[in-house]
Amino acid sequence: MDKQTLSNYGWLVIVTLILAVMLALATPFGTYVGDAVVSIANGYVGASNNAMEDDNIQSNENKWDDKLNGTLKYASFKQKVWQGLQYPLGIRIWTDGTNIYHSNGSQHHVLKNGIWESKTFTGGPGSDFNSGHVWTDGTNVYYTNNSKQYVLQGDAWVEKTISGIDSGYYWGSNVWNDGKNTYYSYGTRQYVLQNGAWVKKTWSGMTDFTATYVWKDCSGNIYYSTDGNNYILDKETSTWKPKTWTGLTNFMGQQVWNDGKNVYYSYQENHYILEGNTWVVKKWEGLKDFHGANIWTDGNKTYFSYSTTAQYQFTHE
Repeated sequence: MDKQTLSNYGWLVIVTLILAVMLALATPFGTYVGDAVVSIANGYVGASNNAMEDDNIQSNENKWDDKLNGTLKYASFKQKVWQGLQYPLGIRIWTDGTNIYHSNGSQHHVLKNGIWESKTFTGGPGSDFNSGHVWTDGTNVYYTNNSKQYVLQGDAWVEKTISGIDSGYYWGSNVWNDGKNTYYSYGTRQYVLQNGAWVKKTWSGMTDFTATYVWKDCSGNIYYSTDGNNYILDKETSTWKPKTWTGLTNFMGQQVWNDGKNVYYSYQENHYILEGNTWVVKKWEGLKDFHGANIWTDGNKTYFSYSTTAQYQFTHE
């Protein structure tokens, strides 16, 4: 039944309702007739509403994500207003495993109850550092920028030298982990952290790569993606095996992000969601032009933070 037909039925419903009222007032039998007509009218109205609802779903089909707890949910980005630090940058956010921090030069903040409060760190790099060189081995948090090497103890950065890599080419931004081990990867300089020291690491399948393009899915699988080169890591054998994707084959790993349930790729206005081995075009509401590198989480909710006009919260409604 199309909308025009339903519209015509709408007028019929109005007329029949009027007749029903007249009959109900005129005779006892009219009461039963009136009830019957009202029941039929409700049926028409229900059919009309359902059809309109179906049309809305069809016209917005790319807005419906998936089934969560058996109910269709709508995922979108809604503008977020922060208190304290109003305009954080996603790439400047880091965590010590307990707290969420924002470090950009001499400005540092900690997120408490949804409010960014000023934060003071002592020692080490002092008050002037950014999150790009902060990394963790799963237990401790470190800051490494060439010869500047520190470990975080409370609110103080204490000097800490980890042997094995010469300080000339050593940045925290090139450290990554597979959920068990911690690695340093920059070109042919490949190391694994063992007993507090960096030990040379031998990979198979791919030996020259940088941590920047390494990414994980929600199941803990490790991938490497850049310039059309795609690999998946076999953790048991330390082997990088070629990986074939469909839908999207040439993309950068640092733009891949996840909400804890789904994996996405976002770069400018190009957005995809990963379904099996296929990247499917994804349409977002509320935010259309953004980079996955600026997506972050507080451990519960997911956000996009970039500028004075680009502060959003990812949500399922």
